[in-house]
Amino acid sequence: MTVSETTVGGSGTAPAGATGGPTPGSGFYPQALQPEPGLKATLAHWFLSHIPTVLRLMRRFWPIARVPFIGLTFVTRYDDVQEVLANDRVFPVPFGEKVKELNGGPNFVLGMEDGPDYWRIQKAVMQVFRREDIAAIVTPMAARHATAIVAAAGGRLDAIESLVTRVPTLICEDYYGITLQPEQRVPFSQWTFAMSMYMFADPFNDPKLRAPAVAGAAGVRAVIDASIAAAKRSPPAGDTVLARMLRTGSQAGGGLSDEAIRTYLVGMVAGFVPTNTMAAGNILDIMLDRPEFLERAQAAARAGDDDLLERCLFEASRFKPINPGPFRVCGEDYELAAGTARATRIRKGEILLASTQSAMFDKRRVTDPWRFDPDRAATDYMLFGHGLHWCLGVFIARAEITQTLKALLLKENLRRAEGEAGKLTHLGSFPQHLVVTYAG
Repeated sequence: MTVSETTVGGSGTAPAGATGGPTPGSGFYPQALQPEPGLKATLAHWFLSHIPTVLRLMRRFWPIARVPFIGLTFVTRYDDVQEVLANDRVFPVPFGEKVKELNGGPNFVLGMEDGPDYWRIQKAVMQVFRREDIAAIVTPMAARHATAIVAAAGGRLDAIESLVTRVPTLICEDYYGITLQPEQRVPFSQWTFAMSMYMFADPFNDPKLRAPAVAGAAGVRAVIDASIAAAKRSPPAGDTVLARMLRTGSQAGGGLSDEAIRTYLVGMVAGFVPTNTMAAGNILDIMLDRPEFLERAQAAARAGDDDLLERCLFEASRFKPINPGPFRVCGEDYELAAGTARATRIRKGEILLASTQSAMFDKRRVTDPWRFDPDRAATDYMLFGHGLHWCLGVFIARAEITQTLKALLLKENLRRAEGEAGKLTHLGSFPQHLVVTYAG
């Protein structure tokens, strides 16, 4: 790949409040996220294409599967996955140093172990990302943006880049309080994709993923720093998260520093735009493949039953979740599933994939797992993780995804576009394009 073959992730225009320096995102090349052709990419594609079958076989015959040529231990049964994710002391998150690197210094809850700092930061974040905002702000905001996008598209829409990724990016502007120029919105989302891949999907520290993540994070930090500076010069009238942070006590009197505000916003953005793109893109893709899923969701949307619609969408997500599961690193020798026939000694330093995807189809704990059932018990789901690192922004995410896809599901004759345009394509591991057509 040469520079001439790529598109730089910067817009050429700094956001309001920027003062000199390189353009945010300069040096970021989206193509760097794409896997290089070869045996490794072929095997990875085959594995991901066949993962439900592979996990089903593992659950039955090799539930704690140490695969030496991969260097990874797969944990596939419901009880064992919960045991790993609930035991943060023995199986800590492995990406704390990466979170600090991309934040420019401080850690954030995404990369922290249990302890006073974790709970202090979580409390500070939840004080500005308020639960009551879901109904009062996020739901109507997502609905307004999504409805306008779908209506303006004239019956043919790139449902990923122009809708599924665009709406959470707009919410970063209108709700979080981050200032973006229109031409920066796509690059901004791509910067967050690179950050997410490096932090959460790179257990073996592939140097190829580090460069775009570092460049993307620099772009995100520059945009957020400029947004903070602009908001301090001219306090925003709206009730944004950034405005709330700046009002949380005077900085001289012990309020949040600019660095803390940036850290919290970077962390929440990195857990919002990429995850929602992956989740909503996969939900749409699986529904277009399975008419019975689509029909149930459309019926709920047309009935105005947002609660049922949300349950339909996240039941569909169970069949194609955002990933096979989170990675953990064993911090000390530990016997997993002790007292059972599958008991396995996990060695210190061993990398595990705790497969929440597999756990949600373990018939030992999940009733009739292969049936589409929006009314199934909440305990059947691990879509947003389990334990200490259960998704901090889960309620915002569910509301935004529901309203974004609802605008599309209300349309008649929703289907994939003909040909290659109607197939889901990816930037790295993230959905990037899928063109749909519709009437009405």
